[in-house]
Amino acid sequence: MKMLQQTSPFRFYFSLTDTYSMRYLSAALFLCVFSIFSPSLPAQAAKVYVDITSPFMRKIPVAVPPPQVRGGTFEDSVTARNISRVLSSDLEFMGFFSIPDPALYSTPGMAIKDYPSDYVVKSVMTHTGSSLVMEFRLIETATGKLTAGVKYRGTMADQRVMAHRFADRIVRAITGEGGLTLSRIAFVGSKGKSREIYSADFDGHNVRKETSQRTIVLSPRYSPDARFLAFTSYRAGRPCLYIKDLKSGSVFRSACFKGSNIAHAWHPDSRSLAVTLSRDGSPDIYLIDIRGKIKKRLTWGRSINISPSWSPDGKYLVFISDRSGSPQLYILNTGSGSVRRLTFSGSYNTDPQWSPRGDKIVYCSRLNGKFQIFTISAGGGEPEQLTFNGSNENPSWSPDGRQILFSSTRDGKGKSLYVMYLNGSAQRRLLSFGSSASMPFWGPNRFMN
Repeated sequence: MKMLQQTSPFRFYFSLTDTYSMRYLSAALFLCVFSIFSPSLPAQAAKVYVDITSPFMRKIPVAVPPPQVRGGTFEDSVTARNISRVLSSDLEFMGFFSIPDPALYSTPGMAIKDYPSDYVVKSVMTHTGSSLVMEFRLIETATGKLTAGVKYRGTMADQRVMAHRFADRIVRAITGEGGLTLSRIAFVGSKGKSREIYSADFDGHNVRKETSQRTIVLSPRYSPDARFLAFTSYRAGRPCLYIKDLKSGSVFRSACFKGSNIAHAWHPDSRSLAVTLSRDGSPDIYLIDIRGKIKKRLTWGRSINISPSWSPDGKYLVFISDRSGSPQLYILNTGSGSVRRLTFSGSYNTDPQWSPRGDKIVYCSRLNGKFQIFTISAGGGEPEQLTFNGSNENPSWSPDGRQILFSSTRDGKGKSLYVMYLNGSAQRRLLSFGSSASMPFWGPNRFMN
């Protein structure tokens, strides 16, 4: 890391390249980070209003005026306004920020203290040839202190990425916690008879094709370190587990034992998976490495044991079993082997996913012939129903554990992807694709680091 220049007593410029060459960023994108030495509040003392399920929550107002354009054209002014819109949309998506009406701060040269917000984003854009440089500063309006600052160098194609990255920096600076604007989602997209795995940015933009299997594909799952994408494919004539290395783009076959190799879940270490295998008869859950070698058998018995999901610490596994007569949620202590039943209502429960925060588990339950989404405390108790319209399946937590992604038939045009807050509020459509978008999974907040 090389220091380029000291610009004030409160910050320094540094230049560094992204060492993890994820293909979601252009090769030209570089990052210069402000190291903040201002006497702003530490993360643990920041104002945190992040309980988005509370009816008394106060959203944090952040003003996002368009960037100042240095020596630009009319087209550059349009780009600047677009970057401002993307950044504003990112913050509103989080659920605990609000963006005041831009008309309230459109006066040139407005003093920082006069902005109708707790914070204001001041930015400068420079476009020269194929190069785009964005400088962002987050300033607390009450004190005028610099809370966060960053400088990005890239191309015009990187403008959305730059906005997403600074949105994440804002979340961390104000709340002391990670956000979700650096994440991507994976899903099964259908176009006519063709079904493949696709991915998109967290907000549904920038859709990319991830597989070319030309057969049935199911259950895409990102590894926690964002290096791999696991999925089920029938390419071998039966359901087998395949893994795509997102760094190299190569795809290799992992578990492909006789019978089914399905319903996989990455361990938090990103080097092993829980997967359901029927190699010995009835489906049971095994722990395997990424090359498909069995490390440990996790469940036993004549019942069907399927659909595992790990606790954030990797010590427990929630899964579905019909050992009581109907599919219910159970929790396995992977150290002791003990199992406890979690759900006692619903005649057909499926697809559990453990929250990144560790406190809740989301799952589906069939009611009147349709699936609806519920959450339940990991410690047990009464489930809470979150969806009521259409059939709603495949819930997946956002990386910050505050929102839930799912597929739904509610619009009557096949399945689309929707998102909601963890209490079921603010349900809105995120993405429609071809004839169907299903089996979504929300990846870690690491793809644009």
